[in-house]
Amino acid sequence: MKKMNKAEIQLLHNSIQAAEIEAKQKLSEAQLVWLRASDKNLDELPPQKETYELMQCSFKCIAVEMLLRVLGQPTLKQTTRASLLALSAKETQLNYPLTFENDKEKDILKSIAALLDSIPTPETLTSGSIDKSVHMIAKAAQYLPKIPIVPKEETPTAAAVAVAKDKGKEVAVNVRLQAGFAPIAPNLTPFDLSVMQAAASIYASGSKTFSTNQLYRVLTGADAHTKITSKATLEAVKKSLDTLQATIITIDAEQQAALGKYRRYDWNKTTFKGYLLPMTKIETAYYSGNQRITKCDCWRIIDTPPLLAYSKTIKQVATIPQKVKCLPKGVSATVKNICIRDTLLYYIHLNRGKGVKLNYSTLFEAAGADTSNRDTCYKMRKVTRALLKYWQEIGFMPGETDVITGAKKDIIYIS
Repeated sequence: MKKMNKAEIQLLHNSIQAAEIEAKQKLSEAQLVWLRASDKNLDELPPQKETYELMQCSFKCIAVEMLLRVLGQPTLKQTTRASLLALSAKETQLNYPLTFENDKEKDILKSIAALLDSIPTPETLTSGSIDKSVHMIAKAAQYLPKIPIVPKEETPTAAAVAVAKDKGKEVAVNVRLQAGFAPIAPNLTPFDLSVMQAAASIYASGSKTFSTNQLYRVLTGADAHTKITSKATLEAVKKSLDTLQATIITIDAEQQAALGKYRRYDWNKTTFKGYLLPMTKIETAYYSGNQRITKCDCWRIIDTPPLLAYSKTIKQVATIPQKVKCLPKGVSATVKNICIRDTLLYYIHLNRGKGVKLNYSTLFEAAGADTSNRDTCYKMRKVTRALLKYWQEIGFMPGETDVITGAKKDIIYIS
């Protein structure tokens, strides 16, 4: 295994420091849940499920503590990730001997290994992508740009998003958006949703630390060897991350959870609340030998994004090959084109197999594009057709899916 250089050691250290926030918070929450469960049954044994969760959270805290202790040692220059795991195990045995005596060392080692696996190498940060992307197709996700972000000092009004019908009445989830701190944008944009999808895809792949450059590649479908072609899009990504990190979402899905077809799902909770991207910013750097070349903006996701947790609960997450996100030849990596691609993917997943007709105007408006300019609409139609053709060529869509060339030439048929 490759020896770690200064850049990798710094990346590991900063990422684990950020992970410490999550570990301590989860432990505190687990302790509270355990105490409540124990108080309900004072004459019985400790609650089994809550005790197990508390122990797992404890192991994660130990893993963070031991890794930080080992990474702080001055004799770490020639080590690898495998030897770092072994050194952490020794430290754990010295500092927590009772844990090892109780045959819990495997759980702690799993926690240490999982934490290390969640942190990519510096090479991945600069050029890495992922194999599969997740696409949250819950209706609440697509509705978010229509909901105002309320300033932190105000109480947000819930927006009712209809998700089903029960006995002729609409069943809705109530969604609120609020600024966690200022300054903040008045609304989310379709591009913010695309950036959130890309970050959630990295998180779902097992990596919780990512760089802005890596996110750009996941967002545009570029591979490790593709250069970043749009500085404007990269800047838009950075701006979007700041908005997503500062915006709190609350999804109240109690009505939906009570419906028959949703009742069988694994509802651990019916209210999903937190920052759209619960993460913290960390800084690392690229080195040549011991010479610092440039800094690298990185982020560490410290909890499951609420919208991803909700979408997974109701089984409305589509997993697609990352090559589907690639922009075909002739389609540049602009904010507008990325929004058209992801909005089109949403409608395709929502209506696949139903033989639905989609108006161009509906697609473009949902993508946040200005439909009043003829030249702009013409260019967006070309982009849409190029995407459909590319997806048919790679086998993502059946050949029957096509553009109906009627009098207005504004209808897409989704077979």
